[in-house]
Amino acid sequence: MVGNKIKNGVIWSVIGQFGYLGVSLLANIIIARLLSPAEFGQLGIVLFFISIARVLTDSGLGGALIRNNKASDIDYSTIFIFNLIVSVLLCLVIILFSGQISIFYDDPVLKDLLIVASFILIINAFQFVQGAKLVKNMRFKEKAMYEFIAIVISTSIGIFLVLNDYGIWSLIVMQLTTALVITILFWVFEGGHGSLKFSKESFYFHYRFGANTTIASILNSIFNNIYIALLGKYFSVTETGLYFQAKKLQEIPVGVINKLTQGVLFSGLSKIQDDKIQFKKMYQMVIRLFTVLVGLISLILFIFSEEIIFILIGKQWVEASFFLKVLAVIGFFHIQEKFNRVLFKVFNDTKYILYLELIKKSIQIVSIVIGLSLQRLDVLMYGFIVTSVISYFINFYFTYKKYNFLGLNELVSVFKVLIVLVITTFVVSNISITDLYWINLILKIMLTFILFIIGTISVGLLNVKGDMKFLKKKNDK
Repeated sequence: MVGNKIKNGVIWSVIGQFGYLGVSLLANIIIARLLSPAEFGQLGIVLFFISIARVLTDSGLGGALIRNNKASDIDYSTIFIFNLIVSVLLCLVIILFSGQISIFYDDPVLKDLLIVASFILIINAFQFVQGAKLVKNMRFKEKAMYEFIAIVISTSIGIFLVLNDYGIWSLIVMQLTTALVITILFWVFEGGHGSLKFSKESFYFHYRFGANTTIASILNSIFNNIYIALLGKYFSVTETGLYFQAKKLQEIPVGVINKLTQGVLFSGLSKIQDDKIQFKKMYQMVIRLFTVLVGLISLILFIFSEEIIFILIGKQWVEASFFLKVLAVIGFFHIQEKFNRVLFKVFNDTKYILYLELIKKSIQIVSIVIGLSLQRLDVLMYGFIVTSVISYFINFYFTYKKYNFLGLNELVSVFKVLIVLVITTFVVSNISITDLYWINLILKIMLTFILFIIGTISVGLLNVKGDMKFLKKKNDK
């Protein structure tokens, strides 16, 4: 039954995420043609601070609830109260320091943007527990529907505002509306929390799980978004906007995989954590398939970065193609890290997540210092790639040492995919089929898919028939 739940969860998570991100992409295509890179740069800076605050409000407690197969009403109530208090406090902190932040970036508009956007934290506090319950119970269909409705409403409002010359405020209102609509839908269809009670025992029990992941998530959130903050300060807001837009495009497909990893995969594997044999088979199969999928996504983004940006959001954004290529490579290794960290969360070894994050950030700080000291944007970005590659291999080493019953299959799969990616990229990038732009583009895309599929089958990564039999066998049990 677990295999069936994971399969259905994957399907509905993919549908939900592609629906959510598809509508978001459509809105972004329209809005990006009407606003400037500088305005998106402002949004990127605002969301940098909001995203860090959101990690603090979570404090790893969402994952702790999902992992706890015996979570009670008092547990949910305790986490809700803590989350709400922290959200209010962080909202006030952002409001208090909004003036200093705007001075730091020499942009007075940022102050008001930060003040308004900070209320997203309080709104999200009222959806936190319901969201955790939906993931825990693997009700991804309902979650997908709520999120899709929210993004349709918020993007409609955002497009209306930008067409009526509200500029950057259109983007801020979209963020607020999405959070508000999801919260309302959760409360209407999933209910509230009943009686509000706070249990110290429950809090400490869940916080022990969440403490390490929280610190690691804070570091991860800061350093994954720090390039937005650095570009805005040491280069230009326009460069920030270009990077933000590239990151947004890259996160559409990669974000789906990340959601699957942290939602379906974590929840599903948590339910079979005591059966090592079934766990090993399920984990290895899912990771192999996800590695192939992430590889294909990264390949398309890397080879066709300029065409993707030009077609989707216009000529004024083409310079963002450099960032998209960089993020495509980083995304591949970042998702591999996420796979490893699911293991640490499932087996409640979250201290390793923190240790590994500290190692990664130490390497990343060195690369950032070198890039900034040279005032070289390319060096800064290439340093990000090097950090991601080294970090993955360090992550895998610790994972293998800790859970050696899983073997080296994951690493072998990664190397096989990398070989296919390098060969495919070399062939497609050095061939011109015809002088007709659109026909040449379509033929090169087809060639990319053909070479990738043939390559992955040749090295034994794709075995759809065998995987389906495995899942069916697990479902029958």
